Amino acid sequence: MAISRRCSGCNALLQTKRDLTKLEGVTKPSWRCRRCQTTVPGIVAERLKHQKQHEF
Repeated sequence: MAISRRCSGCNALLQTKRDLTKLEGVTKPSWRCRRCQTTVPGIVAERLKHQKQHEF
């Protein structure tokens, strides 16, 4: 089952790791929407990051 979420800032469909930007933090990485730079919750980003590309 493919995971997808909508960005709360620009309403873009977040389906893969390519839709996110990773910002390296001091303690843990922070994830943001590639389009509007709105922060994406870590649990959502990790699920999208680990999902297989061909499941869509």
